[in-house]
Amino acid sequence: MKSRDVIAAGIVHLSQNRLRAGLSILGISIGIASVLCMIAIGDGAKKIITDDLKKFGGGNRILFDTHTSIWKRGRLVRRTTERYTFEDISAIEAECPSVLFVLPTAADRYRRSTIISQRGRQTRTYVEGVTPDYAQGMHWEVQHGRFFSENDIETGVQVCILGAEAAMDLFGEAFAIGEEVKIKFSWRHPAVRCRVVGIMAPKGRSLHNYYSLDDIVCVPLTTHQQRLSGEHDILRFTVFFQEGADVYSVIDSVKNVLRKRHRGKDDFIGYRLPNRSIRQLEHIQRVVGISLGSIAGFSLFVGGIGIMNICLVSVGEKTREIGLRKSIGAKRIDIFYQFLTESVCLCFCGGVFGIGGGWLAAHGMARLAVRIVPIVPEWPVVLSLPWMLTSVFFSVFMGMSFGVYPAIRAARLSPIDALRMEI
Repeated sequence: MKSRDVIAAGIVHLSQNRLRAGLSILGISIGIASVLCMIAIGDGAKKIITDDLKKFGGGNRILFDTHTSIWKRGRLVRRTTERYTFEDISAIEAECPSVLFVLPTAADRYRRSTIISQRGRQTRTYVEGVTPDYAQGMHWEVQHGRFFSENDIETGVQVCILGAEAAMDLFGEAFAIGEEVKIKFSWRHPAVRCRVVGIMAPKGRSLHNYYSLDDIVCVPLTTHQQRLSGEHDILRFTVFFQEGADVYSVIDSVKNVLRKRHRGKDDFIGYRLPNRSIRQLEHIQRVVGISLGSIAGFSLFVGGIGIMNICLVSVGEKTREIGLRKSIGAKRIDIFYQFLTESVCLCFCGGVFGIGGGWLAAHGMARLAVRIVPIVPEWPVVLSLPWMLTSVFFSVFMGMSFGVYPAIRAARLSPIDALRMEI
């Protein structure tokens, strides 16, 4: 017999027992679909966090802040005395080879709202003192006007840049460039007039912060220190480093520079890693993947046993046919391939339907997740081609594994015994 005739014979037999074949395919497809659904939802969550990090500066950055006090077991031990300075920022950029640039920022350390007013309109928002590299570091585009220049920082000029929502609250649809706003940092500080020189493009809300960049007002860092807060120290700065650099090596190099400049002290140095959320999500994915993979593996194992049982039943039903084929010259390998084809086709179809079922289930779960936890307007479903190919190959492997024994049993039947069994 030719190979295509052997394969056709196996497929024809499946088409003659559609209900039985359909139930077997269903068992395989459920196991495949459950795993792919979990992977698609998990990769979608990773994409949400990755896109959020890219939107607000990317993952190749380290946020350094100041520990103003040392606590142990809930009790205050001591206050720290060292603070960051402009000279520290310059030294980090000059002495740390993996550092691209450093963004110092000044803001109310407690993130209280500041009153911004303009011709009877006012809003409460956050005011941050920044440098000219802030727009580049935060991947934030200027929609109207310009961003700060080095001259603005050196002279401490009273200018400001508004986020999209802040501009809308203060000016509505009117053109704000060149207009003045009053910034009242706190009740004990007098209002400071600042001229609007730029309006930033809409940015949206970060998943990691309780405020939106669209709501904030930026002023030059020196203006914030001299005229708003009165604090000349830098409480926080962001280090942007090269792609592929080891983050902990960058942290160590920054700490070494700061220790050298602050008499060996480092108790005031604090830092956060924005991309830690991705690593935590990957850890959760691995744990959930192991759990769900175990359940799905058990489901596939049960489905494989069902397929083996169907193939054994098929061998019993076609015993006379096997005897007739062998009596007219069919070889053992032909019989083996015929029954192995049935098993492989069942599992292959289960894998293909499992991909479709996993895709549909993932989209359903994504819509449900957006309604239950409305942190994002849309939950992306990421079903990668490697995972789909892996599921198909695994299904074929399952079919070969559980179809070998029935195929061998059919191939070993002697023609005489096979024909006699049906008499």
